[in-house]
Amino acid sequence: MKCLVFLLLLCVSTIFSIDGNPKVIIIGAGPAGIAAASRLLQNGINNVTILEAEDRYGGRIKKTKIGEYITDLGAQWVHGEVGNVANQLAAPLGLLSKSVRPGDTEPIYDVMVFDSSGTKLPEEVIRGFPEFGGEIKGDMIGLDDLKNGSFGEYMRKRVDDWFAKRPEIDPKLHKPLTHSMELVMMAIVGAESSDDVSALGVKNAPACPGFGDLNWKERTYGTILDILMKRYPNPEEELPVLNKTMLNKKITKVNYAEEGPVRVTSADGEEYTADHVIFTASLGVLKADHEKLFEPQLPEKNKKAIEALGMGKSAKILLYYENPWWESGGHWAIHTFLWTEDDRKALENDPERAWMLGLTYGFEVEYKPKLYQIWLSGPHLEQMERLSEDLFKNQTLEIIQRFFGKTHNLTEPTEIQRTSWNTNENFRGSYSYPTMQSVTTVSGPAELGEPVMRGGIPVLSFAGEATEPKYFAMVHGAIASGWREADRLINLYQQ
Repeated sequence: MKCLVFLLLLCVSTIFSIDGNPKVIIIGAGPAGIAAASRLLQNGINNVTILEAEDRYGGRIKKTKIGEYITDLGAQWVHGEVGNVANQLAAPLGLLSKSVRPGDTEPIYDVMVFDSSGTKLPEEVIRGFPEFGGEIKGDMIGLDDLKNGSFGEYMRKRVDDWFAKRPEIDPKLHKPLTHSMELVMMAIVGAESSDDVSALGVKNAPACPGFGDLNWKERTYGTILDILMKRYPNPEEELPVLNKTMLNKKITKVNYAEEGPVRVTSADGEEYTADHVIFTASLGVLKADHEKLFEPQLPEKNKKAIEALGMGKSAKILLYYENPWWESGGHWAIHTFLWTEDDRKALENDPERAWMLGLTYGFEVEYKPKLYQIWLSGPHLEQMERLSEDLFKNQTLEIIQRFFGKTHNLTEPTEIQRTSWNTNENFRGSYSYPTMQSVTTVSGPAELGEPVMRGGIPVLSFAGEATEPKYFAMVHGAIASGWREADRLINLYQQ
């Protein structure tokens, strides 16, 4: 056995420029790329370079300054406790909280539903409906009875069964409440339409057990990157990850021809060579550009997965108020937006305002009591991102007035911000999801994450949330995938 290992490494050294310290290029400085680089550096593989297309590191972890707060434009909560590597890294340091207000011991939620006429639906009308959303995704029962197997079919069947047991709910509310539930579910799953999502794919990737929305208190999710790089809690132990990171390096070509090192070309014309490349850019980038990015074309298994998996669209709007107008008592208010059918039809035919159909819910951000956040999902979010700044802000104020003007003494926000994940060519979406096609053809995260081998050696590997079969769409999945690909190389060179 030792002889075989020796011969393998001897063969490797004749193909690559390996002198015991392989040259590794990581494309993308998001959580997967930073996790991979940190792991390699900690295990003696020091010849590492990260090439990042943006002018910052972090990927879909991104913070912003708004009012007196630093908050998240991208990933925001740690979802689950057991088996979640983000929780395992951060919880022992006392960085995470289940509570939504300083001093709370447990979260107290007060879900309210407001329709587009400005009416707050009575509690007896919606009692149990918000909580029912958790049951829909939590237990995933009755999949064998589905005709096409989509999450949309599954969800609507569950909702119809719920209405059938509650004849006291006005039938006029059935469609609006169903639309609202679909938007909430799509905010979780990330897709534009629930009919494109595989119910079996969702069931096969259950959430980590434990509290589902751990917040970072006054901090942001970027803290996890500092922990990975050992900048926190002891800065003197920091790994040289950022010193090895080059920003504004958009990649236009990855050439992994049969012989010699892998050649990576950036948009500014620079070329970099490596023995191994770990590609961590988003699935959105792969879906748009894989045919022109890689030379030769990727193996069929990787290509099929890229084309079959879905890249979701989600968005946030942040409003900072010096004098908040919403409920600020002992309960944490979550406002669900409900369009009447007439208003929905009117918006569908309004190309300037159709994005408002994606309004899902709004709430006070944990530990930031002057910050109100609106979450959006659905197919119209690129429209919102392309609006001029003035028009976007005016329409956002129109939304607040429309839904809450009759029931609250509204104040004026001093600052409004929005996300742009869907129109940014370096991301082209928010996070991945299992489509009907990806599940039926077995072309999912595992297949996307298959490395391209040459002579038994991984020359091109893939990491990122979309490559993690169990925890796709999650930061902890991205971190685990970066460790996975780093460990692949570490194990190769430590034999």
